[in-house]
Amino acid sequence: MDRLLRFLGVFVVATTALAQTQVRLQADTLEVRIAEQINVSLSVSTDTPAQIQFPPAQMFMPFEVIDSTAVDTIQNKGRFTYAKTFAIIHFDTGQITLPAQKVVVDGALFATDSLRIQINDVVVDTTQQPLFPIKTILPIARNTYGWWKPYVYGLLFLLGLAGVFIVAQKTQKRIRESRRKLPPFERALQALQALETKQLDKQETYKKYYSEMTDIVRNYLEDETDIDALESTSDELLAKLELLRDTGNLALTNETIEHLKEVLRTADLVKFARAMPEERLARVDRTKIELVVKETQAALPEPTEEERLKNEAYARMKRKQRQQKRLQIAGLSVLGTVALAAIVLISSYGFVQAKDRVFGHPTLSWLNQEWASSTYGISEMQLETPDVLGRRTTQNRLYQQFALGSLDESFMIVLYMEHVLAKDQQDEKTQTIDLQQKVDKLIGYFDSMGATNIFQKQTDYATASGIEGIVASGSFDWLMESKKSQRKEYEVYHFTENKGFQQLQFIYDRDDVYAKQLIERILESIEFKSREP
Repeated sequence: MDRLLRFLGVFVVATTALAQTQVRLQADTLEVRIAEQINVSLSVSTDTPAQIQFPPAQMFMPFEVIDSTAVDTIQNKGRFTYAKTFAIIHFDTGQITLPAQKVVVDGALFATDSLRIQINDVVVDTTQQPLFPIKTILPIARNTYGWWKPYVYGLLFLLGLAGVFIVAQKTQKRIRESRRKLPPFERALQALQALETKQLDKQETYKKYYSEMTDIVRNYLEDETDIDALESTSDELLAKLELLRDTGNLALTNETIEHLKEVLRTADLVKFARAMPEERLARVDRTKIELVVKETQAALPEPTEEERLKNEAYARMKRKQRQQKRLQIAGLSVLGTVALAAIVLISSYGFVQAKDRVFGHPTLSWLNQEWASSTYGISEMQLETPDVLGRRTTQNRLYQQFALGSLDESFMIVLYMEHVLAKDQQDEKTQTIDLQQKVDKLIGYFDSMGATNIFQKQTDYATASGIEGIVASGSFDWLMESKKSQRKEYEVYHFTENKGFQQLQFIYDRDDVYAKQLIERILESIEFKSREP
């Protein structure tokens, strides 16, 4: 009996707690169109603050959750309401059931009712929105507009790097040449002064120190005394200097030659016997070489006028040779760049198109530029053309004409329109347009403009969107303003759409290889805005 009473007590308490918690599932609408968003609100109401665990997005299947809000908590008159909104969609039609959602409140599981939502299809009124047959797959020419930019940028980058390298090399060369332009005496003194900063701490540095020192004095003696100092051994060099002194060509003292002899012998020991003298003695040897250079400079005879003129002529010849070399390098660089650009162009487009891209061609430039899409005339004919067709004045307001280019140019576009049913004629149902009659008048039209030797043929035609008409094509001779006769070809397309007549003319030079591409692109863009019957 006690066990039964305890069970009843627990049941009553649990029932009371459940009664205090309410879970609801609501939708902002129960009927939508396919793929239209539905906002579903899931709310939990309790008497005390609670821990709520809302269902995951997978629980809303077969609907798809595309968004959800954060939990919104509202306290009103001692009750707490926790709400969360889910945005769901569905991509099938019919009555779709949103399953009951399960919510965990303080560890207890609660379930909502399910919802039935009607998903309707989208109704299309074919009288207001006419359907057209599926267009065939059209081959599209490779877009070559701006193809050259990566190559040009890469070439400019490489030329920039080459320019930086050349400038750096020329700067270093100018520094070396400026040093070489110094008289041998000053150049030798500067080089000897630079030796003072050398660190002497091991045998290799001593060897390099003495090698530079002896090279400085040998270069100086070879430049100033015209003896082969660089290719001579130490003994041979001393013998040549003594011979110049004995013959009176160089007034050197015995002390100067002795100083040079001491330094050369020490240098040979350092370079070949790996000797390592004290740093103080090495600095003293540098001073001795500096004295040898100064005393040799003082002992040199003054140059004659003939020698001075000879040196100036030699310097002018050297400058001229350097200028010619620079011009040759610049010319070869320009020719190389032009040749590389020509190879890239010809390999990409062929010779003819490469030539036209470099030197310009009016029809090719039309193909590569950005085109304009416009709607023309009462018939509301939509065309995509290289530029907007300009309106031409006509005597009858129901006749309209638009054009781009002229017969003296390589390509001409003319759009002529007639609006057959005027406002006061709209009740006349029997009025029709005879396309064949329009085509037959075409030869007379060209003849009245001054064309000669006119040839024409005609065929039926239908655009990619299913618009039917007649195309008349042929050729004629045209005398241009320059008095030069040009053979022109033409294609004239005739249509009867939107209660009117439309004539689209293409006239171009016979040798224009890009005209067909222009015409195909324009014809693919033909559309007529639909009108209510």
